[in-house]
Formats: sequence, structure tokens, C-alpha cells
Amino acid sequence: MPIRLTPLESILARLNLLPVPLFDTPLSAGIAKVLVTACELGVFDALDKQSLTLESLAERLQCDPQGLQFRQGKYRNTRVAQRWLASSSPSSVAPYIIHSPDIVAIWDHLPQVVRENRQAMRMPYEEDAAKPEMAAALARHYAGLASLAMVLGGEVVRRAHIPTHATHMLDVGGSHAAYSVLFCRKYPQLHATILDIEPGIEAGKHTAKQKGMEDCISFLCADIVKENFAAELSSSFDVALYFHIAHLLPPEINAAVLAKVAKTLKPGGVLVFVDQVIDQTPRLSLAALMVQFMALTMTTVGGTCYPFATVKGWLEQAGMSNVRSHRLLTPGATMITAKKV
Repeated sequence: MPIRLTPLESILARLNLLPVPLFDTPLSAGIAKVLVTACELGVFDALDKQSLTLESLAERLQCDPQGLQFRQGKYRNTRVAQRWLASSSPSSVAPYIIHSPDIVAIWDHLPQVVRENRQAMRMPYEEDAAKPEMAAALARHYAGLASLAMVLGGEVVRRAHIPTHATHMLDVGGSHAAYSVLFCRKYPQLHATILDIEPGIEAGKHTAKQKGMEDCISFLCADIVKENFAAELSSSFDVALYFHIAHLLPPEINAAVLAKVAKTLKPGGVLVFVDQVIDQTPRLSLAALMVQFMALTMTTVGGTCYPFATVKGWLEQAGMSNVRSHRLLTPGATMITAKKV
């Protein structure tokens, strides 16, 4: 779906004879909206097993043929669409595509954030989940994150060296359960406990059932910021995950939560931290761009991305040692590991 210029158009763009900023505004936004709409309608699933004529596709989707038409002939999924957008593919990120307009809506506050560099809205977790529109937004959010984690989490699981004797893992704020599913698949002796608020737990139970991993995963409802979960879970776990939580919280809250997480580990237990870490990516790269953009986006909701030294300080203050950074191939993500003293 990216914009592809012809050789002539590329030359004109380099010569500054094409209004390139237009490609980054209405045209790019329009392409994104078409992709989201196609996922919502189920276009790629309809074309999963066979190519279809315009009329057959329109009938399958209950759409007007003229609304769907781009060109004559039969329609089929490209290799990219078949792998990344069809629900039958284990690599499908269609739920995250459907969730993306919720992320784009955060950027409506960007002018205020740039001017004032402070929080402009609340996180969806802080809203009333009983409201139908918020419940729907949270469902999209968790489904999108689960699909992304299932696709990108394999590298983390391969590179996170956990103790060979490990049998109990705590997934802090693990909500959608995708990372727990991946770890428990690789380590059959492992049982995961997901600690999160109720909407996240509901999403996690759905993932566990969908992946056939219900026997390997337990759920514990708690607010990781407000509740002292360490008192109940002290020295209970061999491994703890703190994945994509740090960028949501201010520094003092991260330090406090990680201190509680460390207390849940047995001596010698391993804490695995994954997030966007601002000084761990090459300059002028896709990874660096994603981290910078994430930091700006998270400022809108009261968070940000942190440097390695800050994360290392939190972990050492919590009583962890051997704090090490591991750069991942996944764009923008860094894994940090530490061991309980």
C-alpha cells in the first residue's frame, strides 16, 4: 500500500519539481483510510482462498460494486496482503490496522503538545470501560496489540534467556496475553500469570482461548500502579515481563512499579523489559523515527520514551543486577534484562 513513484516521478521529486508534501498529507491519509476500511469490511478475508470478480466480491461483502471498483478483471490478494492482512495468516496485523485510527486521533492534540510539552488527554485505560464506545475502543486496542505482539514477539522470546528451571512467569500489564502465549509455547513447563485491570484480562482470556493455551495462563486482576501486588506475590516467580509499559508512565511511577515487580521474583529470577528506548537505535533509521514518534505521541497521554541509563537506574534501585541492553531487529524496540540479586 505504500506510495510508489515511477522513475520519472522520482526524478521530478529529487529536483523539487513535484509537491512532495502533498504525498505526506491528503494522499497518505487517504491510502491509510482505504486500508483500514478494507480490513473492516473483510476484503482480504474474502479473497483469502480465491480470486473474485468485482460482482462476486461486492456480493460477498454486501457492498455496491461501484464503491469497490478500482479496475476491471478479477481481484486477488497480493503476497503482502495474504501474509499480513488475511485473518487466516498467523502473521496477520489487520486488527492493529483497524485500531490505528484510534492512534491517529491522539495526534489531534499534537499542536498543543508541541507548544506546551505536557499531557493533553487521558489514556483509554483511565476512562469508563462501561461506556459502549469506550468498551469498543478498548476491544480494538487490545486486539490490535495482540496481533502485533504475536508477529513481533518471536524475536524477544528467542533472545530472552530465562532460567532453565523456570516454571512461573509474571506478565505485568500483560493484558492481551500474546507474549505469555509465545513464552509458554517455547517453554512447555512454564505457567504464566497475567496481572492487569479487568478489560485487559478479558482480552487476555480471549487470546488464551483462541490460541488453545488456557491451561498455561492464569489471570490476576489488579491495578499495577495503585495496588501493592508484591505483598501477595512476594518471591513467587522465576521470570517477570515488563513489556511496553514504561512509555505509558512517568519516571517515578515506573521506578515504583518495577520495585514491586522485583519483589515478586525469586533470588536469581530474571526480569525482561521491552520498550522503545531512545538512545538504543541508529540515527536516521526507521527504528529511530519510530522511537521519536512514539515519544511525541506518548507525551500527549502523559508518558514518554526513556534512555537506557534511566531504565538501568530503576532496575538497580529495585535490587536488580547484571542489567544489559539487547538491540532487536524489531524496529524501535529494545530488550533489557536484569537478574534478582
